[in-house]
Amino acid sequence: MVELLKLIESYGDAPAFKNLAGENSFEVTYRQYLNKMKACAYNLQQTFGDLTGKHIGIMADSNYEYTVILGAVLFSRGVLVPVNFFETPENIEAAIYRSDLDGFIVEEKYREKAVGNFTIADKDEILKEGNGSIELKDFTEEEKNNLALIIFTSGTTGLSKGVMLSVKNLLGFEATGHNSDYSEDAKGAAGLRIYNVFPFYHVAGIVGWLYRIEQRATTYLSADPRNVLSDLEGEQIDVGLVTPGIMNLWETCIKKGNMDLLGGLKLVLTGGAKPDVDVINTFLSNGIGFGQYYGLTEASGNITCNFDIANHLESVGRMVDGCEVVFIDGEICIKYYGVMLGYYKDPEGTAEILDEDGTLHTGDLGYLDEDGFLYITGRKKNLIILSSGENVSPEELEKYAYGCPAVKECKVFANNDRINIEVFCEQDAQEEVKNHIAEINKKLPIFKRIYNVEFRDEEFEKTELGKIKR
Repeated sequence: MVELLKLIESYGDAPAFKNLAGENSFEVTYRQYLNKMKACAYNLQQTFGDLTGKHIGIMADSNYEYTVILGAVLFSRGVLVPVNFFETPENIEAAIYRSDLDGFIVEEKYREKAVGNFTIADKDEILKEGNGSIELKDFTEEEKNNLALIIFTSGTTGLSKGVMLSVKNLLGFEATGHNSDYSEDAKGAAGLRIYNVFPFYHVAGIVGWLYRIEQRATTYLSADPRNVLSDLEGEQIDVGLVTPGIMNLWETCIKKGNMDLLGGLKLVLTGGAKPDVDVINTFLSNGIGFGQYYGLTEASGNITCNFDIANHLESVGRMVDGCEVVFIDGEICIKYYGVMLGYYKDPEGTAEILDEDGTLHTGDLGYLDEDGFLYITGRKKNLIILSSGENVSPEELEKYAYGCPAVKECKVFANNDRINIEVFCEQDAQEEVKNHIAEINKKLPIFKRIYNVEFRDEEFEKTELGKIKR
């Protein structure tokens, strides 16, 4: 069991966070961070009583203060339930109602979204120092199976599900930044300055938070995420942990000769939606390394990483240490210490994805190459099954469609037993897109051919990680 509190205490005055806010930017040392966490734990106890086993929700901006609350709830033995304020009203209501909250910590501007029969606490009041302090303790081996977190997935279909993660899932093993196949030191982050945009209501944000603390890295955060293109000017960072959407913005900066806006970036890391190959090459050709993670909430985050982009550009990488992959009817399945306890109060949903022996079905289709690199070819759920019995992968056809530079976004679907595609592009490029689809059809078997092309004048609705909702 990782003794995170002991590590934080040992780091003393090393910088833990830098909050980027222009002239109002400031640093927080690990010593200060631990003291803030203890003060927060005291306020939590005064507000909600003994937190042991209580479900405590949080809806707030994703900044370093969020992680203070996260740590205070976790080490007070509460169960944290992050709620994504960007979600639809239906998903927010479902997350609040279905997670059996005992209390809810809310930032004032999101107060009207917090409706339910529980104690509501103002985020700023919970963070006040000077009221008192509680000594927090690291987890013991006997507590490894305790529920620590209920985090709601942001799927591309239907209502979110509450993924239950245990103490073992979060702290049972030392976190690694990449597979040991790439380096004898699979940690490799001590003292690094890492800029992060992944929100702390997302598993990538939470697992990344733990990893950076374990490795004594300094986390750089934008106080206002809208300033992602200005906050790093004049700063010096080593790594950018960002979404593909931010990569696109940074690529524009590179092409315009504004490299100074990237803060001396040496390595960019991403996950979630797959980045564009041309965008990746822009970074590589300008001396910035690239790495990609693939994972899912149900596995506590990353299950593969790819730092060998030069030779495996289309791959999501090799399995992280301790993760075993098996293929069942073409589906990627894993056995791993990070596999969730299950979906909260949803045994039927849990049984659909988690076998009795602990094997987790990812829902993704794929294969391993001879070097052990994993490739994803589509989603099992997204497979279109025609009346002829033929299976069609939408992702395969969408990949072909993106071969046309005019296609900004697209989504393949079935209508009346025939394949259709909806495309977002400039109006004057529609004829070019139609011609491209016609050329694709010439090379496809009859059952895969696209019979109808529809156009839209705005982007598709997406998850917070940039995946198009289906």
